[in-house]
Amino acid sequence: MPGILTHLTVALVGAIIIYLISQKKVYSLAFVFGTIIPDAIKFGIPGLKLGTINFYKILADPLFGILCPILDSFEFWTILCGLVFLTGYLLWEFKVIDWKNVRVLFISNAICFIAIVIHLVMDIFIIEKSYWI
Repeated sequence: MPGILTHLTVALVGAIIIYLISQKKVYSLAFVFGTIIPDAIKFGIPGLKLGTINFYKILADPLFGILCPILDSFEFWTILCGLVFLTGYLLWEFKVIDWKNVRVLFISNAICFIAIVIHLVMDIFIIEKSYWI
């Protein structure tokens, strides 16, 4: 698993590239969100429970052991993004939001999912030298 700075660098570079292509901040923010959210949940919830940001204490917490396999699975994120697509479709079908907003939601969700996949692939292939890099 790569460290914080590696994920933040990928998030920033990806957001800049997406912004240059699309000229929409929401798509860039979706990429940043997708790059950060797996570790934010995985480390954030146990950190809040313990009241610490100590990396090694969080790793030793049983809650981290429960969250890690769930949040590191492609299946979980595929189902979650599928539910977002379904929710957007149903909101459009029931005329709660218009097609323009559904389109933005779908594209943002797809970009977020791609960023999550990039995050998980980095976690698989990059061996962490420290929790920073």
